[in-house]
Amino acid sequence: MSILNDEDLLVRLSLFESAASHAWVSWNEANAIHVEKSTCPEMLPEGIYALENLVPKGLLDNLVTYHKSISGSVSESQFTIKNNGLSADIKCASIKKSSQIESLWFVIPEKDNSIFYLQNAAHDFRSPLGSILGVVNLMYHTIQTEEHLDKEEVTTYLDMIKVNTDKTLRLADEIMELAEIESERYELKMVPVVMKEFVQNYLATHRLLTLKKKIKVHFESDNDAKAMVSESKLTRALDNIMSNAVKFSKSESNITVGVEEQGGMLRLTITDEGIGMSKDILKDVFVKFGGSKRAGLDGEPSHGLGMSIVQQIMKLHGGYVEISSEEGKGTTVSLILKKE
Repeated sequence: MSILNDEDLLVRLSLFESAASHAWVSWNEANAIHVEKSTCPEMLPEGIYALENLVPKGLLDNLVTYHKSISGSVSESQFTIKNNGLSADIKCASIKKSSQIESLWFVIPEKDNSIFYLQNAAHDFRSPLGSILGVVNLMYHTIQTEEHLDKEEVTTYLDMIKVNTDKTLRLADEIMELAEIESERYELKMVPVVMKEFVQNYLATHRLLTLKKKIKVHFESDNDAKAMVSESKLTRALDNIMSNAVKFSKSESNITVGVEEQGGMLRLTITDEGIGMSKDILKDVFVKFGGSKRAGLDGEPSHGLGMSIVQQIMKLHGGYVEISSEEGKGTTVSLILKKE
Protein backbone atom coordinates (compact mmCIF):
# COMPACT_ATOMS: atom_id res chain seq x y z
CA MET A 1 0.00 0.00 0.00
CA SER A 2 1.51 3.37 -0.96
CA ILE A 3 -0.15 6.77 -1.12
CA LEU A 4 3.11 8.73 -1.43
CA ASN A 5 6.19 8.09 -3.55
CA ASP A 6 9.49 7.23 -1.87
CA GLU A 7 10.81 10.78 -2.14
CA ASP A 8 7.74 12.24 -0.40
CA LEU A 9 8.03 9.63 2.33
CA LEU A 10 11.70 10.39 2.96
CA VAL A 11 11.02 14.12 3.11
CA ARG A 12 8.26 13.67 5.68
CA LEU A 13 10.31 11.25 7.77
CA SER A 14 13.24 13.68 7.75
CA LEU A 15 11.01 16.30 9.38
CA PHE A 16 10.37 13.94 12.30
CA GLU A 17 13.58 11.99 12.84
CA SER A 18 12.21 10.64 16.12
CA ALA A 19 9.12 9.44 14.25
CA ALA A 20 10.70 6.70 12.16
CA SER A 21 7.83 4.44 13.25
CA HIS A 22 4.83 4.70 10.97
CA ALA A 23 1.70 2.86 9.91
CA TRP A 24 -0.27 2.60 6.66
CA VAL A 25 -3.95 3.10 7.41
CA SER A 26 -7.16 2.56 5.44
CA TRP A 27 -9.66 5.13 6.71
CA ASN A 28 -12.91 4.82 4.79
CA GLU A 29 -15.26 5.47 7.70
CA ALA A 30 -14.85 8.60 9.80
CA ASN A 31 -14.99 6.74 13.11
CA ALA A 32 -12.90 3.67 12.27
CA ILE A 33 -9.46 2.85 10.83
CA HIS A 34 -7.81 -0.30 9.52
CA VAL A 35 -4.06 -0.44 10.21
CA GLU A 36 -2.80 -2.54 7.31
CA LYS A 37 0.94 -2.26 7.87
CA SER A 38 2.74 -1.02 10.96
CA THR A 39 6.38 -0.58 12.00
CA CYS A 40 5.35 0.16 15.60
CA PRO A 41 3.41 -2.92 16.79
CA GLU A 42 3.91 -2.04 20.45
CA MET A 43 1.91 1.16 19.94
CA LEU A 44 -0.34 0.49 16.95
CA PRO A 45 -0.51 -3.19 15.91
CA GLU A 46 -2.20 -4.13 12.63
CA GLY A 47 -5.96 -4.42 12.96
CA ILE A 48 -9.26 -2.50 12.98
CA TYR A 49 -9.88 0.24 15.56
CA ALA A 50 -12.76 2.49 16.60
CA LEU A 51 -11.27 5.98 16.78
CA GLU A 52 -13.21 6.72 19.96
CA ASN A 53 -11.02 4.09 21.64
CA LEU A 54 -7.81 5.74 20.43
CA VAL A 55 -8.45 9.48 20.44
CA PRO A 56 -9.36 11.64 23.48
CA LYS A 57 -13.01 12.67 23.30
CA GLY A 58 -12.22 16.38 22.99
CA LEU A 59 -10.19 15.72 19.82
CA LEU A 60 -12.51 13.24 18.14
CA ASP A 61 -14.82 15.80 16.51
CA ASN A 62 -11.82 17.67 15.08
CA LEU A 63 -10.46 14.44 13.63
CA VAL A 64 -13.82 13.56 12.06
CA THR A 65 -13.90 17.07 10.55
CA TYR A 66 -10.43 16.51 9.10
CA HIS A 67 -11.54 13.14 7.67
CA LYS A 68 -14.43 14.82 5.85
CA SER A 69 -12.04 17.35 4.27
CA ILE A 70 -9.68 14.74 2.78
CA SER A 71 -9.58 15.07 -1.03
CA GLY A 72 -7.53 13.96 -4.01
CA SER A 73 -4.47 15.88 -2.86
CA VAL A 74 -2.35 15.04 0.17
CA SER A 75 -3.51 16.79 3.36
CA GLU A 76 -2.00 16.56 6.82
CA SER A 77 -3.14 16.66 10.44
CA GLN A 78 -1.72 16.06 13.89
CA PHE A 79 -3.39 14.56 16.95
CA THR A 80 -2.82 12.40 20.02
CA ILE A 81 -3.70 8.73 20.50
CA LYS A 82 -3.55 6.33 23.43
CA ASN A 83 -3.31 2.56 22.98
CA ASN A 84 -1.86 -0.42 24.85
CA GLY A 85 -1.16 1.84 27.81
CA LEU A 86 1.03 4.11 25.64
CA SER A 87 0.52 7.65 24.40
CA ALA A 88 1.87 9.18 21.18
CA ASP A 89 1.43 12.11 18.85
CA ILE A 90 0.44 11.22 15.30
CA LYS A 91 1.44 13.22 12.24
CA CYS A 92 -0.88 12.02 9.50
CA ALA A 93 -0.77 12.43 5.69
CA SER A 94 -3.95 11.40 3.85
CA ILE A 95 -5.36 11.24 0.33
CA LYS A 96 -8.65 10.12 -1.24
CA LYS A 97 -8.55 7.75 -4.21
CA SER A 98 -11.99 7.01 -5.65
CA SER A 99 -13.97 5.97 -2.57
CA GLN A 100 -10.88 4.89 -0.63
CA ILE A 101 -9.08 7.06 1.90
CA GLU A 102 -5.50 6.05 2.59
CA SER A 103 -3.26 7.53 5.26
CA LEU A 104 0.31 7.37 6.46
CA TRP A 105 0.55 7.85 10.22
CA PHE A 106 3.90 8.89 11.70
CA VAL A 107 4.15 7.87 15.33
CA ILE A 108 6.01 10.27 17.63
CA PRO A 109 6.38 8.40 20.92
CA GLU A 110 5.66 10.22 24.16
CA LYS A 111 9.31 9.96 25.24
CA ASP A 112 10.35 11.91 22.12
CA ASN A 113 7.75 14.68 22.40
CA SER A 114 10.15 16.85 24.40
CA ILE A 115 12.49 17.04 21.39
CA PHE A 116 9.64 17.92 19.04
CA TYR A 117 8.28 20.65 21.31
CA LEU A 118 11.70 22.06 22.17
CA GLN A 119 12.40 22.54 18.46
CA ASN A 120 9.20 24.55 18.10
CA ALA A 121 9.77 26.47 21.34
CA ALA A 122 13.30 27.40 20.26
CA HIS A 123 11.86 28.74 17.00
CA ASP A 124 9.31 30.88 18.87
CA PHE A 125 11.94 32.17 21.30
CA ARG A 126 14.31 33.24 18.53
CA SER A 127 12.04 35.90 17.05
CA PRO A 128 11.55 38.15 20.13
CA LEU A 129 15.10 37.54 21.38
CA GLY A 130 16.45 38.46 17.95
CA SER A 131 14.40 41.67 18.04
CA ILE A 132 15.75 42.52 21.49
CA LEU A 133 19.34 41.96 20.35
CA GLY A 134 18.75 44.12 17.28
CA VAL A 135 17.42 47.02 19.36
CA VAL A 136 20.27 46.69 21.88
CA ASN A 137 22.82 46.87 19.06
CA LEU A 138 21.04 49.92 17.65
CA MET A 139 21.10 51.61 21.07
CA TYR A 140 24.78 50.77 21.47
CA HIS A 141 25.54 52.31 18.08
CA THR A 142 23.53 55.42 18.96
CA ILE A 143 25.36 55.85 22.28
CA GLN A 144 28.73 55.50 20.55
CA THR A 145 28.03 57.90 17.65
CA GLU A 146 25.68 60.56 19.01
CA GLU A 147 26.88 63.34 21.27
CA HIS A 148 23.43 63.99 22.68
CA LEU A 149 20.85 61.25 23.12
CA ASP A 150 17.29 61.92 22.06
CA LYS A 151 15.10 60.99 25.05
CA GLU A 152 12.11 60.14 22.85
CA GLU A 153 14.24 57.88 20.64
CA VAL A 154 15.70 56.03 23.64
CA THR A 155 12.20 55.61 25.10
CA THR A 156 11.06 54.07 21.80
CA TYR A 157 13.96 51.60 21.93
CA LEU A 158 13.14 50.65 25.51
CA ASP A 159 9.46 50.14 24.64
CA MET A 160 10.49 47.76 21.85
CA ILE A 161 12.67 45.80 24.27
CA LYS A 162 9.84 45.64 26.82
CA VAL A 163 7.30 44.37 24.26
CA ASN A 164 9.59 41.58 23.06
CA THR A 165 10.66 40.68 26.60
CA ASP A 166 6.98 40.33 27.58
CA LYS A 167 6.44 38.00 24.59
CA THR A 168 9.36 35.82 25.67
CA LEU A 169 8.24 35.67 29.30
CA ARG A 170 4.66 34.75 28.31
CA LEU A 171 5.97 31.90 26.15
CA ALA A 172 8.21 30.68 28.99
CA ASP A 173 5.27 30.81 31.42
CA GLU A 174 3.05 28.82 29.05
CA ILE A 175 5.69 26.13 28.51
CA MET A 176 6.32 25.83 32.25
CA GLU A 177 2.61 25.60 33.02
CA LEU A 178 2.03 22.97 30.35
CA ALA A 179 4.95 20.93 31.68
CA GLU A 180 3.50 21.22 35.19
CA ILE A 181 -0.01 20.07 34.37
CA GLU A 182 1.20 17.26 32.09
CA SER A 183 3.38 15.85 34.87
CA GLU A 184 2.17 12.44 36.06
CA ARG A 185 2.67 13.59 39.66
CA TYR A 186 0.55 16.72 39.32
CA GLU A 187 -2.75 16.77 41.20
CA LEU A 188 -5.40 19.46 41.29
CA LYS A 189 -6.59 20.87 44.58
CA MET A 190 -10.33 21.01 43.94
CA VAL A 191 -13.22 22.53 45.88
CA PRO A 192 -17.00 22.58 45.24
CA VAL A 193 -18.15 25.79 43.56
CA VAL A 194 -21.45 27.07 42.22
CA MET A 195 -20.47 27.49 38.58
CA LYS A 196 -22.83 30.40 37.95
CA GLU A 197 -21.26 32.36 40.80
CA PHE A 198 -17.72 31.38 39.79
CA VAL A 199 -18.22 32.61 36.22
CA GLN A 200 -19.95 35.81 37.34
CA ASN A 201 -17.04 36.61 39.66
CA TYR A 202 -14.54 35.81 36.92
CA LEU A 203 -16.22 38.15 34.43
CA ALA A 204 -16.48 40.92 37.04
CA THR A 205 -12.77 40.76 37.91
CA HIS A 206 -11.47 40.32 34.37
CA ARG A 207 -13.24 43.20 32.64
CA LEU A 208 -9.94 44.62 31.39
CA LEU A 209 -9.72 41.70 28.93
CA THR A 210 -12.58 43.17 26.89
CA LEU A 211 -12.38 46.85 27.82
CA LYS A 212 -9.78 47.91 25.25
CA LYS A 213 -11.94 46.74 22.32
CA LYS A 214 -15.21 47.79 23.95
CA ILE A 215 -16.53 44.25 23.61
CA LYS A 216 -19.80 43.57 25.42
CA VAL A 217 -19.98 40.39 27.51
CA HIS A 218 -23.38 38.81 28.14
CA PHE A 219 -23.82 36.15 30.82
CA GLU A 220 -26.70 33.65 30.77
CA SER A 221 -27.43 31.03 33.44
CA ASP A 222 -30.52 29.86 35.32
CA ASN A 223 -29.12 27.15 37.60
CA ASP A 224 -27.10 26.84 40.80
CA ALA A 225 -25.40 23.52 40.09
CA LYS A 226 -22.00 22.85 41.62
CA ALA A 227 -18.84 21.24 40.26
CA MET A 228 -15.56 20.22 41.85
CA VAL A 229 -12.90 22.48 40.33
CA SER A 230 -9.48 23.95 40.86
CA GLU A 231 -10.39 27.64 40.90
CA SER A 232 -6.92 28.76 39.81
CA LYS A 233 -6.66 26.33 36.89
CA LEU A 234 -10.22 26.89 35.69
CA THR A 235 -9.50 30.62 35.82
CA ARG A 236 -6.42 29.97 33.67
CA ALA A 237 -8.55 28.03 31.17
CA LEU A 238 -11.07 30.88 30.98
CA ASP A 239 -8.23 33.40 30.56
CA ASN A 240 -6.97 31.53 27.50
CA ILE A 241 -10.42 31.17 25.94
CA MET A 242 -11.50 34.75 26.61
CA SER A 243 -8.13 36.05 25.39
CA ASN A 244 -8.63 34.23 22.08
CA ALA A 245 -12.21 35.47 21.81
CA VAL A 246 -11.05 39.06 22.23
CA LYS A 247 -7.96 38.61 20.07
CA PHE A 248 -9.98 37.48 17.05
CA SER A 249 -13.02 39.76 17.49
CA LYS A 250 -13.60 43.25 16.17
CA SER A 251 -14.23 46.22 18.45
CA GLU A 252 -17.74 46.64 19.90
CA SER A 253 -18.75 43.05 19.12
CA ASN A 254 -20.31 40.61 21.61
CA ILE A 255 -19.20 37.62 23.65
CA THR A 256 -21.86 35.42 25.25
CA VAL A 257 -21.04 33.21 28.23
CA GLY A 258 -23.45 30.60 29.58
CA VAL A 259 -23.71 27.75 32.07
CA GLU A 260 -26.26 24.97 31.62
CA GLU A 261 -26.90 21.47 32.93
CA GLN A 262 -26.82 18.44 30.66
CA GLY A 263 -27.63 15.29 32.59
CA GLY A 264 -24.84 14.75 35.08
CA MET A 265 -22.62 17.35 33.42
CA LEU A 266 -22.26 21.13 33.38
CA ARG A 267 -21.51 22.93 30.12
CA LEU A 268 -19.73 26.28 30.32
CA THR A 269 -19.90 27.92 26.88
CA ILE A 270 -18.10 30.99 25.49
CA THR A 271 -19.31 32.24 22.10
CA ASP A 272 -17.77 35.15 20.20
CA GLU A 273 -18.61 36.98 16.97
CA GLY A 274 -15.04 36.94 15.70
CA ILE A 275 -13.40 35.86 12.47
CA GLY A 276 -13.76 32.17 13.27
CA MET A 277 -11.49 29.35 12.10
CA SER A 278 -11.06 27.45 8.87
CA LYS A 279 -11.24 23.65 8.93
CA ASP A 280 -7.45 23.47 8.66
CA ILE A 281 -6.96 25.71 11.68
CA LEU A 282 -9.71 23.99 13.67
CA LYS A 283 -8.23 20.50 13.25
CA ASP A 284 -4.95 21.68 14.81
CA VAL A 285 -6.44 23.77 17.59
CA PHE A 286 -5.22 21.48 20.41
CA VAL A 287 -1.83 20.73 18.83
CA LYS A 288 1.09 22.28 20.71
CA PHE A 289 2.84 24.81 18.48
CA GLY A 290 0.48 23.59 15.74
CA GLY A 291 -0.99 25.18 12.66
CA SER A 292 -3.68 27.00 14.66
CA LYS A 293 -1.33 29.68 15.97
CA ARG A 294 -1.86 33.05 14.28
CA ALA A 295 -1.62 36.69 15.24
CA GLY A 296 -4.75 38.47 16.50
CA LEU A 297 -6.59 41.19 14.60
CA ASP A 298 -4.43 43.83 16.33
CA GLY A 299 -1.23 41.84 15.92
CA GLU A 300 -1.46 40.09 19.31
CA PRO A 301 1.05 37.21 19.43
CA SER A 302 0.15 33.53 19.68
CA HIS A 303 2.37 30.53 20.38
CA GLY A 304 -0.20 27.79 19.80
CA LEU A 305 -0.17 26.59 23.42
CA GLY A 306 -3.30 28.22 24.87
CA MET A 307 -5.87 25.61 23.91
CA SER A 308 -3.45 22.77 24.68
CA ILE A 309 -3.31 24.11 28.22
CA VAL A 310 -7.13 24.34 28.34
CA GLN A 311 -7.43 20.75 27.14
CA GLN A 312 -5.00 19.46 29.77
CA ILE A 313 -6.76 21.39 32.53
CA MET A 314 -10.08 19.86 31.54
CA LYS A 315 -8.56 16.36 31.47
CA LEU A 316 -7.34 16.87 35.03
CA HIS A 317 -10.94 17.80 35.98
CA GLY A 318 -12.27 14.63 34.37
CA GLY A 319 -13.96 16.75 31.70
CA TYR A 320 -13.26 17.77 28.13
CA VAL A 321 -13.38 20.64 25.61
CA GLU A 322 -15.54 21.03 22.51
CA ILE A 323 -14.94 23.69 19.84
CA SER A 324 -17.07 24.67 16.87
CA SER A 325 -16.27 27.52 14.52
CA GLU A 326 -17.19 29.00 11.17
CA GLU A 327 -15.11 31.47 9.23
CA GLY A 328 -16.52 34.96 9.46
CA LYS A 329 -19.17 33.99 12.02
CA GLY A 330 -17.31 33.28 15.24
CA THR A 331 -16.27 30.48 17.56
CA THR A 332 -17.89 28.58 20.43
CA VAL A 333 -15.77 26.87 23.09
CA SER A 334 -17.50 24.59 25.60
CA LEU A 335 -15.98 23.28 28.81
CA ILE A 336 -17.80 20.17 30.01
CA LEU A 337 -17.45 19.32 33.73
CA LYS A 338 -18.99 16.73 36.00
CA LYS A 339 -21.61 18.03 38.41
CA GLU A 340 -20.82 17.56 42.08
